Amino acid sequence: MNGQEWLALLAVISGLMISLPLIRSLAVRTGASAEVSRKTVHVCMGLACLCFPWIFHSPMPVWLLALTASSLLLILRCVPALRNGIGCTLHGVDRVSCGEILFAPAIATVFHAAHGNPVYYIVPVAILTVADAAGALAGKRWGHLRYACGDDYKTVEGSLAFLACACICILLPLYWLTDISLMHMIAISIILALLTMIGEGISDRGYDNLVLPLGGYFILQRLIPLDSGELITRLVALAILFCLLLWGSRWSTLNGSSLLGGALLTYGCAILGTWQYALPPIALFICHLHTSHTHQLNQRLVHSIKAVIGLTLSCLPWLILNVNHWIPTSTGLAGVSFAMAAMLTILDISTWVYLRKQPPHLLRSTLKGWLVGGLPGLIWLIPQSAKLALPIGLSIISTLVVAKIIHFIQGPEPKHQHWLIKGTLALLASLPALLFWT
Repeated sequence: MNGQEWLALLAVISGLMISLPLIRSLAVRTGASAEVSRKTVHVCMGLACLCFPWIFHSPMPVWLLALTASSLLLILRCVPALRNGIGCTLHGVDRVSCGEILFAPAIATVFHAAHGNPVYYIVPVAILTVADAAGALAGKRWGHLRYACGDDYKTVEGSLAFLACACICILLPLYWLTDISLMHMIAISIILALLTMIGEGISDRGYDNLVLPLGGYFILQRLIPLDSGELITRLVALAILFCLLLWGSRWSTLNGSSLLGGALLTYGCAILGTWQYALPPIALFICHLHTSHTHQLNQRLVHSIKAVIGLTLSCLPWLILNVNHWIPTSTGLAGVSFAMAAMLTILDISTWVYLRKQPPHLLRSTLKGWLVGGLPGLIWLIPQSAKLALPIGLSIISTLVVAKIIHFIQGPEPKHQHWLIKGTLALLASLPALLFWT
């Protein structure tokens, strides 16, 4: 580190410590809410961080800055005298949040990953700094249409404000720092803004300070190399997916953040794999809508984001293996299809017990899971059916075992959902797909 970087590091830390009492004083004088003062600190920190590519030439000073800032903010949180004093600037809101602790490490991680390319750093940080603050403040000021997010709620108006600001935060850096075409910029801006809006909509307790910069970086890194045709295809697919969710939301038992999480998972399947990877999750969602509508479950049950987390746990490892080229694409597609078949079997058993209060028909539920959840993906592997027969047979047997385990664990009252256990068991039931190697 040179002298300029040391001075910049000290200046940022000093600015943070000076801004807290200053913003608190201004908030008291103007009568501003705790959310406004908190987001003011958020924006000030973010704007300072946007200058890092032109100040720091290596990740080391940024990591030192992140460690120092997070330590100071942690002390501010843990020491009651400080928390009730200048700490009110950050901790005056009536909800639990660890956002200020996650902010600096997330910024340092993106700076490190960008390897000196300013656009890969500035776009995610600008989204976190400006769009997140605009969405939060707009939701507090004008938000009326609420949707559940963890133990709290967010608003449609706030999400739309986030979307509009995120588009600008993406488009302007792309225009100034790259030479790609205007249509390319617009398509990237809309796709990334929509996906980060979903990420913000499903993140509570300040975890959006981690999700937005890291997710924004990884998505942008995949979008920029694509040509305009591929981007338009992805944009159309995302629009269709949103329409499906909006159409089905009236019957679904999933709350608002869960629907957004389901959209993100399905789109992630298509991006990290191929478009065929998205078919099993879509088939499972359509089956869920049919069951919920037929039995009017949306009037009796509400499923939180934990349901989507369980579903993600069952198929995300296959997507990771595929995107890193550790397994062939066909093997990954088989794995996702097996996982969705097992997951639908588990869900059908839960619904059967809930509605009829009697032991389920394991064979019936397994057949439904494989025909509805597994077949939409496996149909594309028919040319390799000879190699697929043994893995399918083993996975069906595993699904039956998993279904029996779930019924034993869950008992007669399925409203006590064990989503992490269900996702893990569905993943285990899909492991025979590793035998299908082409």
